[in-house]
Amino acid sequence: MTDMDKRRRNARPSKYRPRTDAQKQRRQQLWDARAEARKRRQTADDEARWLARLAELETALRDHGHNGIHGRRHTRPLDSITDDAERFGVLKARVERLEALWSIDRRKRETRGKIIIGGALLAELIDATLTGDRTLLTTVLDILDRRVDLARDRLTVRDLLGDAPLPLRPGGEVAEDLSTALQTMANDTPDFDALVQEAMAEENDFRPSDIDGDYADLDPVWRREA
Repeated sequence: MTDMDKRRRNARPSKYRPRTDAQKQRRQQLWDARAEARKRRQTADDEARWLARLAELETALRDHGHNGIHGRRHTRPLDSITDDAERFGVLKARVERLEALWSIDRRKRETRGKIIIGGALLAELIDATLTGDRTLLTTVLDILDRRVDLARDRLTVRDLLGDAPLPLRPGGEVAEDLSTALQTMANDTPDFDALVQEAMAEENDFRPSDIDGDYADLDPVWRREA
C-alpha cells in the first residue's frame, strides 16, 4: 500500500463556492433572530405563568382576610410598565413576596388549628373529669405516654392536666421527680464507646475464610495492617 502525502490528500478544489462575507453575515443574523424569538417566547410563557400564580395567591390571601398586594396605594399596575424586562422583574418580585406571605399565613393557620384542637380536647377533658368520667382522660394519657418522649414536655402536660398521673418518662413511675427521670433516661442511653470497641473487636477477628472457604489457607498468615 502506497502511503499518501497528507499535505496533498485534500488538494483537489471544492465544487462548492465559498460563502461570501455578506452570506455569512446574513446567516448569523438569521441565527440571532431565531434565538431572540425563542427568548421572547420563553419570557412570554414565564410571564403568563407568573401572572396566573399572582392571581391565585391574591385570591387565596383575600379569602383568608388579606387584601393582597393591590391593597397598597403605592403599587404600580403592571399594565403601566412598558419596559418588558422591568415588568417581568416587578411581576416576579410580587409573586415571590406573596409566596412568602402565603407560607407565613399557612403556618399561622396550622398553629391556630392545633391550638383549637388542643383547647377543645382540654375542655372536654375538664367536663368529663368534673362528671366523674375518666374514660377520655385514660385514653389521652395513654396517647401522651406513647407520643411524648421528653421529660420536660411530659411535666408541662401533667401540670396542665391538673397533676394527671402521667410518668415523666416512658415506663417510669408517676411519683418519680424530674431530676430522677432525667438521670434514669441518661443511664438508659447506649454506651457508644463500648459499641465501637465491640465492633472493632469483631473486625479484628475477621479472617479470609469468612468470605470464602477457598481462602482458608490464608488464615494462618492473615494479619491486619495498623
